[in-house]
Amino acid sequence: MEGKLFEKNMSLSEMDAVLEHFLTKESSAVRILVDIPLTEEEYLQLSQKLISTKRNMENMQRYRISMLLAWAYSLYYGKAESREYCEMMSRLDELPQYFTRKFFQICSRTFEEFGLNTYFPEICSKQQLCGMMVAQAGISEEMAPHFCRLLEELIKGKSIREAMDEMESANNEHLEGVANSSSYYFLENLLLSAKDVMRDCQSGDFTEPQIREKYNITSSRLIHICWCWVQERNACA
Repeated sequence: MEGKLFEKNMSLSEMDAVLEHFLTKESSAVRILVDIPLTEEEYLQLSQKLISTKRNMENMQRYRISMLLAWAYSLYYGKAESREYCEMMSRLDELPQYFTRKFFQICSRTFEEFGLNTYFPEICSKQQLCGMMVAQAGISEEMAPHFCRLLEELIKGKSIREAMDEMESANNEHLEGVANSSSYYFLENLLLSAKDVMRDCQSGDFTEPQIREKYNITSSRLIHICWCWVQERNACA
């Protein structure tokens, strides 16, 4: 999953087709949206195309993959105040109830169609959708060092409740953002699964592909973060 996905002058339809092809081809490796590798430049390229596209239900359905991926990456790259994210959120408040439900259905069916892990049973509200998108944004590179240290502390005996409290008051805007925007259910599951991944990375009994296969719904990007963290620690030991 290396190299750029988009060419410089692609249309939105072309970019959306590339993303759908990637999701289909790499389905076993894409567990959440940010497992689709976009550089910040590609994220901005996609966002600009979406901004200039009329927002109606037909386009939301047609470009649902691009729309949701741009939303996830706006969170991943710490751009929660970017134009497309704000427009999408404000648009939800303006939609009639029927269209709001329709939008939630589009999102749910997209996640289901491509086998993405949502950490939520279904989307019934704006709050649940926002929580799901935090889950789809995963752990960013800026967040990774603090998160990995937290996983090591969990392995040594720190409780899940203590870890969640630490995330909420971490003096780290990225961890705080995840904690404050997420449900207890999501955070608990994220920490428990990531703790097990980190333990297996530390054990030396598995390769990275074997860990990806063992944790087949856990973000491939998160597994790679844990794997690289342990390799760097071992190299410095």
